[in-house]
Amino acid sequence: MLESLGALELPQGVEIEVIVVDNDPSGSAAELVERLDPSVSGHHALRLLRDPRHKNVAHVRNTAVEAARGTWVAFIDDDEVADKSWLAAYWALAREGPYDGWFGPVLPRLERNVTPWLDLETFYSRPRHSTGTPITAADTRTANAFVRRERLLEQPFDPDFGLVSELTEDYEVFSRMIDRGARFAWCDEAIVVETIPPERHTLRWLVGRSYWSSLMMARVTAAMAPRRSPGMKLLLGVARTLFGAGLVLVAAPTALRSRRAAARMLRRAGVQAGQVRALFDRASPIGPRAR
Repeated sequence: MLESLGALELPQGVEIEVIVVDNDPSGSAAELVERLDPSVSGHHALRLLRDPRHKNVAHVRNTAVEAARGTWVAFIDDDEVADKSWLAAYWALAREGPYDGWFGPVLPRLERNVTPWLDLETFYSRPRHSTGTPITAADTRTANAFVRRERLLEQPFDPDFGLVSELTEDYEVFSRMIDRGARFAWCDEAIVVETIPPERHTLRWLVGRSYWSSLMMARVTAAMAPRRSPGMKLLLGVARTLFGAGLVLVAAPTALRSRRAAARMLRRAGVQAGQVRALFDRASPIGPRAR
């Protein structure tokens, strides 16, 4: 990731700083950053920060936002590679646009082809939109984001969600921002590539991902919506269970003839199971700002 940031092509007069936040108590990132510093520092300022609150990604992101000095904050994951025009594409739109944040595509790439029939286009690709399309929280993620720093200071990432799962702390904060008036749009030219490791190129991982993503997103939605009565929860749970069972019955004949169809059916079942559990799970990680 750091090497790709060092190779970014920026418009004339635009300067950026690269902030790495190390939340490993042993400080494992220091050696890596020192070793890669010459390839990056010649092009951008590189800063290494420590945050010992281990395994809470919300604290890590808040630390980076607070330390940043620019008007805009860009996010990219450590297992991703940025296209050379990544930030230039965002900048061309953000400097004059009315939006508080822009989001771009995360293209998957296999580290090793473990399960050949699980193709990237069907199972790992995410929806894309035309540049300038207004988007909802469903299309937001810190894997590829360009957001006004002022907005993030006003609405920081919630550590309660950061402790539970990295699947929702970004969805929660952007949902909260939209709920309070923020506007987000899509930039299809701002591309990053994500490496899929072998352990994630399996049906088991995909179904589990669908389940946990659905569960966590349902919790965030419930945190921002009026509280439902137990009777309403039961009714919704039964309805979703019956709907999921109906999908299984309809899709079963096709699924028996196709592994891909069966995989899609199982992922849908995972989504339904996550939503049903969220209706009855009292251990929902709702932070004070999300209530």
